[in-house]
This record gives sequence, C-alpha cells and structure tokens, in this order.
Amino acid sequence: MKTFILLPTGIADVPVAALDGATPLQAANTPFLDRLAQDARVGLVRQVPEGMRIGSDVAVLSVLGYDPRRTPVSRGGVEAAGMGVDLAEDDLAFRMNFVSTFRGQLVDFNAGHIGNVDAHLLVEALSRELGGGSCSFHAGLGYRNLLVLHGGRGLRIETVPPQEVQGHAIADYLPYGPDAAALVELCERAEEVLAAHDVNRVRVDLGENPADRIWPWGPGGRLEVEPFELRSGRRLAVVAAVPLVKGLGALMGATVPAVHGATGYYDTDWTAKLRAALDALDDHDVVLLHLAAANEACHETDVRLKIRVIEEMDRFIVGPLASELRRRGDARLLLTTDHMTSTVEREGSTDHVPFLVWGPGMASVRAARFTESQAAAGDLCVEEGHALLEFVLEGSLPAPSRSPEGGVGLRSTHHGRREAEA
Repeated sequence: MKTFILLPTGIADVPVAALDGATPLQAANTPFLDRLAQDARVGLVRQVPEGMRIGSDVAVLSVLGYDPRRTPVSRGGVEAAGMGVDLAEDDLAFRMNFVSTFRGQLVDFNAGHIGNVDAHLLVEALSRELGGGSCSFHAGLGYRNLLVLHGGRGLRIETVPPQEVQGHAIADYLPYGPDAAALVELCERAEEVLAAHDVNRVRVDLGENPADRIWPWGPGGRLEVEPFELRSGRRLAVVAAVPLVKGLGALMGATVPAVHGATGYYDTDWTAKLRAALDALDDHDVVLLHLAAANEACHETDVRLKIRVIEEMDRFIVGPLASELRRRGDARLLLTTDHMTSTVEREGSTDHVPFLVWGPGMASVRAARFTESQAAAGDLCVEEGHALLEFVLEGSLPAPSRSPEGGVGLRSTHHGRREAEA
C-alpha cells in the first residue's frame, strides 16, 4: 500500500474578525476537501514538540515520521542541502532573506516577494563585492537565499527570523552573541552594495519594495539524517519548490524532482506539481507534495487572498488527486499542515493542526468538513506528530484513548480541548 502526503502549509488559522469569527479554511468553498473529510478519519496533530520553537524545519521533519527531538536540524543546514550547496565540516550556513526597510524598521521580510531574476542579480553582486575566502553567497528561490561563513561552525551567533521582526526596529533584532559583530558588519556592507544596485533603483521607480538589506538567520552546519528508506523500508519522493522542504528530502535520500513552474508562490503551477507527484507515486512508496501558496498568503493584509488560494488548492489539487487515488485503489492519503500560520495575531492559536487520513483500511468519523473546528471535535489527537505517519503506513490508526499508550502520545478529543500556544 502506497502513501500520498499532501502538505499545504499555512491553511490552519485562528478565527478572523473580518470573517465574522470564521477561519479562512471555514470561509473557503472546498467541496473536494469536504467530501474527503466525510469519508476519512479526521483529528488533530501536534507537529512541533512542546518546548521547541515552531517552524517548518521541525514540523515537516515530524510529518515525515522523524522525531525532531532525536533528529536535530537547522534552517541553514537544511536549506543548503535544498540548494545543492555542499557545506564543509567547519562551515556555518544561514538562510538569507532579502528584506525591505524604511526609517530603521523592517517593513517587508521578503522584499515584495522579489523574483528569481532580481534576486540572482543581487546575489551575484554580493558575491562579487563581498564574497571570498571567509564567506559565500548562494542564490535560492526569490527572497530565500543562503549565506555561508567558511570556518564559522564554532561561532556563537544567535538570530531572529525576519518575519518576527516585521514592523519593528532593526537595531533591536540584529544578530547577537559573543561572535556576532563580524556578521553584523557584513550586513552593513551588504546594505551599501544593494543600495547602489540598478535592480533596486528600478524597483523603487516601479513602486516596488527594494531589497535593501540582507537578513541572515537560522544558523547551522552540515547535517546528516538517517535515510528514509533505511528506517522505514520504503522509497520516498518529495515534490516541493521551497529549498527547506527540498533540503529535508535530499537529506533523507528521497527523490526530489525539479518541477518547471513550481514557484512556492501564488503563481505556482498547481497542475505541474500534482502531475510530478502522481508520476513519482508509480515508483515510490511514499510521496510528499508540499504546497507553499497558502503560507505566502498569510503575510498579506487581505485575508480573502488566503481564501482564494485555499479554494484553488481544493479545485486544482485535492479534486484531481482524490479522483486519481480512487481510481488507483492502492494508496492512502494523509492530508495535514505543518503548523499554525495565522493571518492575524497569534493570540488564541493552538499547537495542534488538523489532519485527515483517507483510503483503504481507514475508518471514517463522518466529519462534515475539513476545518479546524471539525478536527478538534474528532475522536483522535496525535500528540507526537512523528507517530502519525507510522500509523498511516501500518494501515490503521489506533483507537482513541484518554491517556498516552506506549509512548505514542494519543489522547481523546471528545471535548475538542485546545491548548494555548506558548
């Protein structure tokens, strides 16, 4: 039996006042998702272990069956793998965003969703002006790029993700720690290079946000992860656009096909990504299809954009996928998201996200729709997210219980209890 994992990051949210207290997922018209939910096991899962910082690097690891507490990863190390950058043993890699600033504040953590062409030109300029023996710059996908400090593995540097800094004074969130001074200086020198570049002059003339500063974060070195096939006996394929998810796949020894038209943004080619994932299902036992568009929509001010993206996903991904899996009859579907990604302030959000498991051997709980509230009202909550894939692979989810059994972290959710996010 094969397993198809559909991972649309960003679909889970908190109630939004502009939607009369509904979440975007509840407000969206999703007939295909709802039909799946009516024939699936629906519940909640905690992808990020309690006490760990919420992020996609940890959460996607959990979705793929790895316990993040036993398989530590770093954003920089994972994204280096996703970009094909071979780190030396003593290298320290940072995810490097292009960001936009104004009067000392970070106003846009992705520089107006700068495209690949502009971003690559800026990375080339940084490499030419600042690269050399001690550091190197590597182009990734749009605003997502990489900075490597050669020989920096032992440096004690702490950073803050730029999405957490948006709207705040830059000076309060610069890299810090005993060895951070050289990195801060490099950022200041990069600012001069970017300010003088024609790309940013043109962007300003066009009314677009300039990429006027680099923001390095998530430091980490070269990583080793136990191969997925070795630990599970199953072949894995990962279909994704963003370097983070591609990097996790590469580290696990998965097949990671390049998909033309996959942008990690709203304009991604839904059909091409689904076709690539279904093609991979013929030759692999487990296929992960990662969709980033809803997560990108979370960073916009108009919540209707997120609703539109969810509806497009339902129409162009969920509908055709469900039809194909029904035709095949040899695969189960696990549909979930990595972590809560809110369009509003995170107050009232939870550590748990919805999931559904559909296909042969999976009993239905007859949920009316696939939403956060319907999942909370389900009969199962998986407290340790990495256990969920094992259940799916083995063909049956265990009966719900009011206390964890055998360390798998299950509990009953008959009352829909949610825990506040730390």
